[in-house]
Amino acid sequence: MRVIDQIQHRKVSNKTTSYHMKFIEFMSTRVFVRQLLLSLALTVVVISLVLWALKWYTHHGESVTVPSLIGLTPNQIDKMETISDVEIIIIDSVFDSRMPGGSVLIQDPLPGSKVKRNRKVYLTTVAVMPEKVEMPDLVDLSLRQATATLETYGLRLGNVNYIPDIAANAVLAQFHKNLNIKPGFELLKGSVIDLKVGLSTGGGRYYLPFLIGKTREEAHNLINKNLLSVGTETFDDDADPLTARVYSQNPVYSRNRLLNAGNPVSLVYKDPLSFDFESYMQQLSSDTLSMNNDSLNY
Repeated sequence: MRVIDQIQHRKVSNKTTSYHMKFIEFMSTRVFVRQLLLSLALTVVVISLVLWALKWYTHHGESVTVPSLIGLTPNQIDKMETISDVEIIIIDSVFDSRMPGGSVLIQDPLPGSKVKRNRKVYLTTVAVMPEKVEMPDLVDLSLRQATATLETYGLRLGNVNYIPDIAANAVLAQFHKNLNIKPGFELLKGSVIDLKVGLSTGGGRYYLPFLIGKTREEAHNLINKNLLSVGTETFDDDADPLTARVYSQNPVYSRNRLLNAGNPVSLVYKDPLSFDFESYMQQLSSDTLSMNNDSLNY
C-alpha cells in the first residue's frame, strides 16, 4: 500500500510542477504582456473618469461667499443677485419684538463664510405672531423677584406705581393696559406689565436719576431702582418706543436732587436717527454731565 501511495504522490507532484512551468511560460508571452498593459490602461482611465465625475459633482475647488441675511425679509432675500448660489432653508422662527416679523434673526453658515455652490444656508426667522404665555402671579413678591419673573416669562416691566402700604417693596397688584390681570391669563410674549408696589408708610426721599440720552427701558429701570414712578411719556415725531432716547425729564435733573418716594418722573423722547444726541449731550452743563455715570450707582 505504501508503494502505491508514493507512486500516486509522485504523479500529482509532477503534474503540479508542469502547470507552474506552463504558467511561467505564458507570463512571458506577448499575449499576456499585451493583456496586462491593456488592463492597466483601462484601470487608469476608469479611475480618472471617476475622479473627474466626483470633482464635477461636488464642484471641487469652487466656492462662493455666504451673503449676510440678518435682518432681511424673504422679499428682500429673493431680490439678491447672489442668492441663487446657495439654497435657503428656514428651520425655525422665534419672536423678537425688536425686529420686523419674517426677518432673519440667525443664519448658519455665518455671513462671509466660504462654501461650495448650492450649499444649504439654514435660517431662523422672527415669528410674525409672538408666542403666548400665561401671566404669572407676582402679588406679594418683591419688586426684584417680580422683575426677574417677568423676564423669565418673556414679559416686560412697565410702570411701577408706589402707594403707602405696610408691605414695603412688595407687589400689591399687576396690570396690563390699565386692567388688573389675573394669574394664568394668556398674553403675547413681550407684553408690558405695570405693577403697584407697596411703599413704607415712613416714606423717604430718593435721588432723581439722570435720564437724558437713556433708552426707554434704561430710564424705567433707573426710575424704579430709585423708588420713583414713571409719569407721562411723550414721543416727539412719532419716535419708536423701542429705539427712542430721553430728550428731557420733569422734574429737571440737578445734582443730589431728592424726591419723595413714588413721585412721578415725566419723560420726552426723540428718535436718535433724526436727532443728534451726541451734540446735545455736549451742550449740557458740566454739573449735569458729571452725574451721568453717578446716577447709575443709585
